[in-house]
Amino acid sequence: MSPVLELRGLTIEAATAGGRHVLADGVDLSLAAGETLGLIGESGSGKTTTVRSVLGLLDRNVAVSAGEVRVLGELIQAPGVQAAGRVRGRHVGMVFQGASSSLDPLMTVRRQLREVARTHLPRLSRAERDARIAGVIARMGFTEVDRVLDSFPHQLSGGMRQRIAIALAVVTEPEVLITDECTSALDVTTQAEVVGLLASLTAASSRGTGMGMVFVTHDLMLAGEICDRIAVMYAGQIVEVGAARELITAPRHPYTRALLAAIPRWDGGEVRAIDGTAPRVTEDWPGCRFAPRCPRAEQICRAGEVPWAPLPGGGRARCHFAAGDGPGAAVPASSARR
Repeated sequence: MSPVLELRGLTIEAATAGGRHVLADGVDLSLAAGETLGLIGESGSGKTTTVRSVLGLLDRNVAVSAGEVRVLGELIQAPGVQAAGRVRGRHVGMVFQGASSSLDPLMTVRRQLREVARTHLPRLSRAERDARIAGVIARMGFTEVDRVLDSFPHQLSGGMRQRIAIALAVVTEPEVLITDECTSALDVTTQAEVVGLLASLTAASSRGTGMGMVFVTHDLMLAGEICDRIAVMYAGQIVEVGAARELITAPRHPYTRALLAAIPRWDGGEVRAIDGTAPRVTEDWPGCRFAPRCPRAEQICRAGEVPWAPLPGGGRARCHFAAGDGPGAAVPASSARR
């Protein structure tokens, strides 16, 4: 089966007063129907820029300079191609970090959902749209459907507003859902409710296919709970990809291991910060992006492009030492906490 979303060699650059900076470099990712793919990395790693490119939401000084993005096999982004408007909202939905980015404070929830449905599902009658709207609000876990629909955003709690933002993204039954740090502003209890809701949305839809989801987060352990696969991003590059369980219990890239070692642990074990800061990458950046912060880095790491190393279980890592023991030690998922 063809991927519902595919990024091939996607490179995104920003033109600034200090020159051109690479925000995403040769990103290769694919998402299957019904799959949840985690995209992990520190702030500034390029996660948000990468997923916003799928919807054509890049800043004016930022552009795709190489590679392509395909949704349902259709080319929507490439140098000189900007066709994201054909899939945005209808085939690709997005949930942003804060519900305020998605909700109009001057419109009721019902009116906002009607506007989305009317724009992207023009063939449905008003009665059919209203039935779909009521159904999606019920799927979000609301029992008082009419009360919620007739409310303004300020009359709802933060967790309720985030569920409404999710409803706006999925009311059209898109094949792809992108969530960008959509749980980071929520308390732990509400976060668990929203994560459970998101997990249920990848189940078979009314069209008989599963919606694929890209779950963008900086929380590696949270991604391990909800995702089928995880891609780790650092300084604009994907540095490791693999099944969620294998990547968390036996990471092979030093950056992935460093992220896990920085997570507070229930057993009181040592928490190790990652020394240094992520670089601002220019077009002629040599070698491994993580080498300046890596305790195992050698001259070969700084000499040129680092090839992918295949890993057991179908994963891969962009590291010369990935096939061996590598630096550091894996942190078992059971010993870490969010």
